[in-house]
Amino acid sequence: MNLEESILVEEVETCPLCGKKGKLIYKDLRDRLFNAPGTWSLMYCPECDFMWLNPRPIESEIGKLYQNYFTHEPVKPSKKKAASFRKALKAKILNDTLGYALDAEYKNKGLAFLIWLLSKIGPLKELVSGSLMWLRAEERGKLLDIGCGNGYFLAQMRDLGWDVVGVEPDPNAVKVAKEEYDLNVFCGAIEEIKFPENSFDVITMNHVIEHVLDPITLLSECKRILKPNGKLIVITPNIKSLGHRFFKTSCFHLEPPRHIYLFSPKSLITSAEKAGLKIKNVFTPSKGAYFIWLASRLIRKNGNLPGGTPERVNKSYKLEGLLFWGLEYLLTKFWHVGEEIVMEAGK
Repeated sequence: MNLEESILVEEVETCPLCGKKGKLIYKDLRDRLFNAPGTWSLMYCPECDFMWLNPRPIESEIGKLYQNYFTHEPVKPSKKKAASFRKALKAKILNDTLGYALDAEYKNKGLAFLIWLLSKIGPLKELVSGSLMWLRAEERGKLLDIGCGNGYFLAQMRDLGWDVVGVEPDPNAVKVAKEEYDLNVFCGAIEEIKFPENSFDVITMNHVIEHVLDPITLLSECKRILKPNGKLIVITPNIKSLGHRFFKTSCFHLEPPRHIYLFSPKSLITSAEKAGLKIKNVFTPSKGAYFIWLASRLIRKNGNLPGGTPERVNKSYKLEGLLFWGLEYLLTKFWHVGEEIVMEAGK
């Protein structure tokens, strides 16, 4: 099945940010995860440090890219003996880093000391803090998560005292969020919901902006519905990451054809400023480094990664992944080479 017969597309040879003609950086890419049809190329603008899919599906065809995508099943609590230990460790880190008053006590004194010790490890602190998108307890208010999926993140935040609302285009995911977690979730694109101006204290978008056809319009809508002193948090893959530099076309982050745009810190800042937002902070954590190493390693070896989740990974790959994670964590102290960009912005 060739691309022209399966998905209607349009050529996009000029940079969506500056209008200059882009350079072909990768060609003949296929969907390595969910077997969407077609072959795709990625263009690059060196001036904006920005990448985009070319050809690009037209808006009415986007749904075809997600026919075999994630099922959005609810997250089931682990029954393993280590689950209570991990819960206590997470609580300890969230108490220390983000100010949430959680019960982190552990009866076994030896394990309690181990929890204290592990809670001081930088990459673990980053991983746990990142699971709440670095939102501190004193910031609690009305939270909107755009692209909320099955609602697991929102359910966590509600349990921590936030007033939560979600938006999700996948009706199956919306059903899970409502039935499993009893959440207030709207189905559709954020521009279609038409929330009143100045509605939210915090808006989060975790790996969403790279999927949309018009990221600047999306960011502009976020600005409109954000309160004057509110905060927008955007997380997206980083084309300047250590993983992309190492794996290139095999890097999991590329994810053609669902990732229509791929950002660097520079191009994400440019996009936000074009939408009228003011940048508060930008950093590139390493919390995804272990997963990106395993996933990209398997894509390079096998040419694909069905379902997008590494399974039955041999011990040598796991060891490599841990070493890569540690190295990247250290390098992010000096350069923006983490696997994700985290941008905090406001009005």
